[in-house]
Amino acid sequence: MIPPQARWDAADRWHRTFPGTKEQVREARRFVRAHLPHHPDAELITSEPAANAVEHTRTGEPGGTFIALIRSRLDGTAYLAIEDQGGPAEFGVPTPEREGGREIHLVAALTTVWGAKGDATGRTVWAEPPPPAP
Repeated sequence: MIPPQARWDAADRWHRTFPGTKEQVREARRFVRAHLPHHPDAELITSEPAANAVEHTRTGEPGGTFIALIRSRLDGTAYLAIEDQGGPAEFGVPTPEREGGREIHLVAALTTVWGAKGDATGRTVWAEPPPPAP
């Protein structure tokens, strides 16, 4: 598979840094909606990794931040990413003993491709929603 960044060199690009608070997850959704109005699921796709960043990483500590990145092409193809500040928590494998971790399956269901990279020093969850309906 071609890495997502290799296919996006000619794309429009927007990014914004948000304070690491729960209220800012809503602001991240508004930011995405403003730039990707033809992708109705983009807000929901953004919400889950942004909320996880605030709740489970150093992003949620005093002074923490997360970054929302959007790329879009004229053909309607889009790319979304949430970058957090990392932390000790293990990323996203749900178990019967552990509450949470299941919402990432929603991201998978709403996208054509998605992934995560990084480690305890910082992680990025990225996704490509399906093209908008004609």
